[in-house]
Amino acid sequence: MLKDIPINYIRTNQVILAVLTLSSIVLQNSWLLLVTFLFVITPLIIGSKGNIAFHIAKRMFPKINGGKTEAAELQRFNQTIAATLLTIAVLVYFFTASWITWLFVGMVFVAVTVALMGYCVGCFFYFQWKKFNYNLKNN
Repeated sequence: MLKDIPINYIRTNQVILAVLTLSSIVLQNSWLLLVTFLFVITPLIIGSKGNIAFHIAKRMFPKINGGKTEAAELQRFNQTIAATLLTIAVLVYFFTASWITWLFVGMVFVAVTVALMGYCVGCFFYFQWKKFNYNLKNN
């Protein structure tokens, strides 16, 4: 597994996730919702080799040694948050077909869009989680 992921791979993943989530909301299409869910859950199950966006990014961007990277642990944490929200969305949709589904998908869309603009919501939660665990161990 990668320890650091090139930022171009991360951005490609975010752009594809933003397009998928926005498309599924606008079209309110259950199949797009399922594709979005599979796009997010597959790398969590298989690992970074299962991330379609990373394969696309490898072909689009030349390998730059010493370029900007992000920790793989942080990417996995963010992907887990997205997967959790999309799992809830899929379950709500298939059990109730409620509009609440699109709220959860919308949360993922807002988070990924904000991340593309430079503020990582998942990173904030990751820091808070690490701080909480640190305080538990040291108090």
